[in-house]
This record gives sequence, C-alpha cells and structure tokens, in this order.
Amino acid sequence: MELRAAALVDVQNIQETFERQGYEVRYDALKEYIKRQHGLDEREVKLLAFIPYRRDDERRMRLIDALSFMGFRVITKPVREHADGGMKANMDTDLVLEAVNLADLVEEFVLVTGDSDFVSLVDYLSRRGKRVTVLGPGRGSTSVELIRASDYYQNLDEIQGVILARFVQEPLISSQSGELPSGLPAQS
Repeated sequence: MELRAAALVDVQNIQETFERQGYEVRYDALKEYIKRQHGLDEREVKLLAFIPYRRDDERRMRLIDALSFMGFRVITKPVREHADGGMKANMDTDLVLEAVNLADLVEEFVLVTGDSDFVSLVDYLSRRGKRVTVLGPGRGSTSVELIRASDYYQNLDEIQGVILARFVQEPLISSQSGELPSGLPAQS
C-alpha cells in the first residue's frame, strides 16, 4: 500500500488547551477517527506527534511512550529552561519541516492544532495541491486564520470519544470524620 496521508499532532498545543479546561485527550480515538474519516488503512497514514518534555515530568514521559505504542512517530525535544525561570519548548519548526519533507509523498495532511503559526504551512501545502484538514480545539482556542486557510476544519471536542472530561473521584470514606460521602448508601 502507498502512503496517502500524514497526520501531524501539535501535542503541546492540544494538551495545554484541554487540560486547562479540565479535559483529557484520547489519542487512540483520534487516530481511529482520522483513519475512518479519511478512509485510510493503517499503512496509508503516517502519524506524527510533536512533544516537548522535561525529564522529570513522568506524566509527559508516559504520554510519549503511549503514543509510540499507538503507532505514532513521536518527535520530542527537551524543554530548555532559562536562568530567569522562563522556558522554551516550541516545536513548530520541527512540525513544519516534517510536513515539507512529506509534501511530495502524500496527497492529504491532517493538522491537529489550533496554532495560527501554521497558517503559512497550510498555505504552502495548498499551493502544492495538497488537501489540508485542521482538527483544533473549539471554544475560541483555534485561530480563525488557520480555520480559513484550511480546506476543512472540525472542532476536536465535537468528535465523539476524543475529548473526555477528567473525573475527580471522591474518596469513599472521609479521612476526617470516617463517614461516607453524602449520597452514598451505608453498607451493612
């Protein structure tokens, strides 16, 4: 089978947006949606995830591993911390270079981001005759310019099973009073 499409996921942009809103992203469901929506077999799509990380961030390291096991090619870069406490972790250039290198190999691109920095990339790919779909966070978090530049746009939070609310589970027994939380029946 021939490679037909590339999906490039700006994980930092997507994670930060949805985590701030109290949601988590199911990348396995995202992968399946992309394949189904574009009629692609596993071997016809190249999945790339771009993730900056800090070595001491165990949660981020687990995400990197999980994406790898799901079939994404994971491109990482360590976060650079400046003496003034600021951090630099931009992977936009890495994503653009991958897209440009794939432009002669695929017919269609799926960009998973809301970042307006990618408008020039979408314009470039369009001029090369490539179809560009953008899947971005809704609620005003996706650049209007990026939406306008794309051939097709869809809110990630409208795709069933991709964005899920994070549930905080209440402890079964209150540590202070030893009582059950309200609304739960006592067990006999």
